Amino acid sequence: MGAALRAVLAPTTVTRLVEAIQLTAILRSSMQTFVLVGGLFVVFFVAEQLAGAGRSHYRTRVFARDVTYAFFYQGGAYVVLIWAGIANALGDRLEFLRIEALAGLPGPVHWVLYWIAVDFITYWWHRLLHSWGPLWALHSVHHSQADMSFISSYRLHPLEQLFQNLIMVVPLLVMGVPTFRWLPLYAVMMLLEAAQHSALPWGYGPLHRVLVSPLFHAVHHSSDPRHHNRNFAKILSCWDFLFGTGVQESARPSRFGVDGMPIPASLWQQLLAPFRLPADRAAAVAAPPAPDAGLLTPSSRGSRPSGVGT
Repeated sequence: MGAALRAVLAPTTVTRLVEAIQLTAILRSSMQTFVLVGGLFVVFFVAEQLAGAGRSHYRTRVFARDVTYAFFYQGGAYVVLIWAGIANALGDRLEFLRIEALAGLPGPVHWVLYWIAVDFITYWWHRLLHSWGPLWALHSVHHSQADMSFISSYRLHPLEQLFQNLIMVVPLLVMGVPTFRWLPLYAVMMLLEAAQHSALPWGYGPLHRVLVSPLFHAVHHSSDPRHHNRNFAKILSCWDFLFGTGVQESARPSRFGVDGMPIPASLWQQLLAPFRLPADRAAAVAAPPAPDAGLLTPSSRGSRPSGVGT
C-alpha cells in the first residue's frame, strides 16, 4: 500500500498528470476567465442599476453555479477534457466537408456571410432543442434558471454544448473561415448573449425585428405559456419574425423558468437531471391526479409544447 502511494505521488507521476490534463493551460485560461467574468459583472451590474433593475439575483446560490459553468467552458476545462479529443478524432473523417466555398471572397463579405449562415443554423438548432424530447431534456438545464443574470448564457449541459460545437464545425469547413475571422464573431456573440440574459429592459427600439435584445430573449425564458416556443433566434431576431415564432412584448416577463421543473440543489444534480427527466415525466403522467394539484404534463415538466411554430 505504501509503495503504491509513493508511486502515485512520485514527482514523475505528478508531472505526467499535469501534462496529460494540460493543467498549466487550464490555470492560465481560468485566470483569463476571472478577468472576463469580473469585467462583464462590472459592465452589466452598472448598466442594470442605471436602468433601475434589481440586484438580488447576484446574491443567490444559482448565480454562483452559473459562474461555475462559465469557468468550466471559458476556463479551458471543457476544451481540454472533452472537446479537444473529440475534435482530433473527427478531424480526418470530416475532411470531405472542407470545401472552403468563401475562401476567395473579401474579408468583410466573408465575415458577414458566415455570421448570417451560423445564426440561421443556430435558429433551427434551437427549435430542435425545444421540440425533441431528448434534446429538450438537455436544454432544460438552461431553461430551469428562474433568476437569470448575464452569466446564465453559460448555463448549458456539457452534452448540449458538445452537440452545438459539432454542428458549428460544418459551416466552418464548408465556408472556409480562418480563425482570425471567426474569433471576433465569437467575442461579439458572447457579449450579445450576456446582454440578452441580463436584467436590462432594453428592446432596441425599431431594431427589435433585426437584433435579439434583452427584452426579446427574456420572453423566450418566460414561464408564461403564451411565450413558450417563441423567440428562438440567437443574434438576428428576423428569423423568428420570418418563420412565425417571434413575439415582441413591451415589458419583461414577471417570472422565468419552467413551471413544475425546480432547479436541482447541486451542480451534479443539474448534470444528471436530463437523464432522470424521462422517468420523472412518465411517473407524473402515470400517477393519479391529486385534488387541485394540477397534474404535471409533458408540456409543463420536461418539454415545452410540441408545436414549435404555434
